[in-house]
Amino acid sequence: MSKEEDKKKENKRLNDQQQGPILDTDLDTNGESVDFEEVFLTRGQLMWRAFRKNKLAMVGMWILIVMYIAMIFADFLAPYDPFAQNLNHSLKRPTKLFKSYNVADLDTSMMPYVLPEDSYIDKLEYTRNFKTRLFPSRIKVQYTDGREVAVIDKNVVEVKEDGTIIPKYLPKGRTLDDKFVLADSIRLVVRTKGYAKIDGEWKQYKDETEDVDSLVFGVDSSLLEKGANIRLTHSRTARSVVAQNEGWKIGFFTMDEQEAMNRLTEVKLEQELVGVKYYDEEFNEYMISTDEARVVSYDYKFYPVKWFIKSWGPDRTDPSKVGYLFWVIPLYHHLFGVDNYDNNEYVSLNIFGADTFGRDVWSRIIFASRISLTIGFIGLTVTLLLSLLFGGISGFYGGLIDETIMRICEILMAIPGFYLMLLLRAVLPVDLPSTQTYMLLVFILAFLGWPGSARIIRGQILAERQREYVEAAIALGYPDMRVMWRHIIPNLSTYLIVSATLSIPGYILGEAGLSYLGLGIREPSASWGNMLTAAQDVYILENAPWLLIPGAFIFIVVLAFNFVGDGLRDAIDPRALG
Repeated sequence: MSKEEDKKKENKRLNDQQQGPILDTDLDTNGESVDFEEVFLTRGQLMWRAFRKNKLAMVGMWILIVMYIAMIFADFLAPYDPFAQNLNHSLKRPTKLFKSYNVADLDTSMMPYVLPEDSYIDKLEYTRNFKTRLFPSRIKVQYTDGREVAVIDKNVVEVKEDGTIIPKYLPKGRTLDDKFVLADSIRLVVRTKGYAKIDGEWKQYKDETEDVDSLVFGVDSSLLEKGANIRLTHSRTARSVVAQNEGWKIGFFTMDEQEAMNRLTEVKLEQELVGVKYYDEEFNEYMISTDEARVVSYDYKFYPVKWFIKSWGPDRTDPSKVGYLFWVIPLYHHLFGVDNYDNNEYVSLNIFGADTFGRDVWSRIIFASRISLTIGFIGLTVTLLLSLLFGGISGFYGGLIDETIMRICEILMAIPGFYLMLLLRAVLPVDLPSTQTYMLLVFILAFLGWPGSARIIRGQILAERQREYVEAAIALGYPDMRVMWRHIIPNLSTYLIVSATLSIPGYILGEAGLSYLGLGIREPSASWGNMLTAAQDVYILENAPWLLIPGAFIFIVVLAFNFVGDGLRDAIDPRALG
C-alpha cells in the first residue's frame, strides 16, 4: 500500500470524526486505535437515550409497568375474592407470618405459616382486640397408670390408600405416637372462676365450665402447659362492668360510680383445664378428665403459606364471580395464599389487612387498579379526540368558527372545575350500575379536560398553518382533512405525547375525588378513591391505619406519571438530543 493511499484513509478518518457521527471505538491492548464503525442513531433511539439519562423518569416508568401488569393479572395476584365478606376478619390487622414453632416441649424452624385470628372480647379486660387463636391438633395425655395416648385431629394427617397414616401438618420433628386416636374435632373443657376484690376482700362472682375449640395465644394458652391460668387487672372498664353486671351476685350495691371504683379495686380470673373432649368421625363423644390423666405434650394447628395455591376460583354458574385470567380463561390457582386445609373460618392471609366488612385489602387494591388506572387512558382518549376536533377546526379555518369555539372553551374554563364536576355528577342518577357509573365518570372528566387542550392545539395549528409545507400542500389542492391529518397533526405529536402523560394523573385524581365523596364508583365495586371512604372516621384511622394504603397507591402512580411526563418532555426537546 502506497503512502498516498495511507494518507487518504487517514484524512477520511479525521474528516468523519469532525462531521460527528457516533462511532464505536475499540482499543487494542497497547492502547492504539483500531477500526472505527459508524453508527447512526434514529430520532427514536436518540430520544430513548436522553430519556434513560433521567433516573426519576426510569423509576416512574418501571413503577407504571409493574402497576399495569398487576392490573392485567389481578385475578392471579389476588389471594381472595375482593367481594367476599367475612365479619370474623372485620378490621383485621395485616397478617403476621411465623417461621418458628414453639411449644413447651418443641422448638423448631418452619416454613412461613399463619395462625387463626379473629376479633376477640377479653373476658377480663372487656376490650375487643384481634388475638391469635391456637387450635389443638395433637394432645398427648398420660394416665395415672402410666399409659400414654395421643388424640390427633384427622385434618393434620394423611391416610393413604393402603391405610397407612402419615403426619402431614404436624411440625417438623414430631412423629405419630405408638398409641393414638384420630378425632373429628378436639375440644378443651375449661372451668373459669371470677373474683372481685371489694374492701380488700376477694369475693367470687362467677364459676362456670365451658367447652372451647381453641385457646387465645398469650391469654389462656398456658392452660395446656400448666393446667391452670390466673389473671389480674386493675382496669377501670373491667371493674365498672363487674360492678354493674355482677355486683348483685356478691351483694355489692352502689349507685355512685366513684364509690364503686374505690371499693372494687381488682378483678381476677382463675382458669383450670378440666379435661380433653374429642369426637370421632361418627360424632361419638369421648372425655378424658384431668383427674385421671394429665397433658404431657401438645401441638397447635399451623397453616402454611404457599405459592400457586387454590384459594378461590371461577364459578361459571354465577357471572358475578371473578377468577378468570384476561376475563376469559378460567383461573383455578393464584400466585400465593395460605393452605387452609380444614376450612378454618379464622384463617386468612391479609398482607394489607382487612376492611370493615372483612374483605382483603390487597385483593381489592389490585382489582381497584382496573378502574383507577384505565379511567385515565380512556378519559384522555376522549379528551384528545374532542380537543383535536374542535381545536383543529378552530385553528385551521379561523373566522367565525374559531371565535365561536373559543368563546365556548373560555366559558367552560371560567367555571371552577371541581364544582362543575360535582354539578355534572349531582344532576345525574346516583344509583347507577358500576359500568354505567364508570362511563359517566369518563364523560365528566373528558368534558372538563377538552377546552384547555383545544385552545393549545388551536394555537399550535395556527403556527403550523403558516409554514411552507402546509401552504404548498394547500396550493397543490390537497383536501383539508388530508392536510390536517397527514401534515399538521403529526407535527403536534410531541405536544400530544407529553400532554397526555402529564394529564393522566388529573383523571385518576378526579375519579378518586368523586368516589371518595360517594359520587363515583360505589360499593361493592372497588376503586382506590371509594376504598378511602372507609378511612374517614377518626376511630378507624387510629385502629386501622392500613385502610389508607389505597391513598399511597394513588400518590405513587400520580408521581410516577409526572416523572415519566417530565422525562418525555426533556427527551423530546431537540436540545437534549445532542
